[in-house]
Amino acid sequence: MADDTEARLEKLEIDLAHATNTIEDLNTVVVEQGRQIERMTRLLANMTDQVEELMENVLPGHQNEKPPHY
Repeated sequence: MADDTEARLEKLEIDLAHATNTIEDLNTVVVEQGRQIERMTRLLANMTDQVEELMENVLPGHQNEKPPHY
């Protein structure tokens, strides 16, 4: 009986160690993806500003109006 309990406890400890490692790996991935999203958001905002500036230079007085459904 004690051996069975000991084996179960050991298996639980191993499973917990694997789960902890997986959580740490996933956290690393999520943090990196957050950084990538922030970078891409900044790049998109910069590119949007550049396109709007180019449109204004090509078509003076042109308003970049959003369609009515926005």
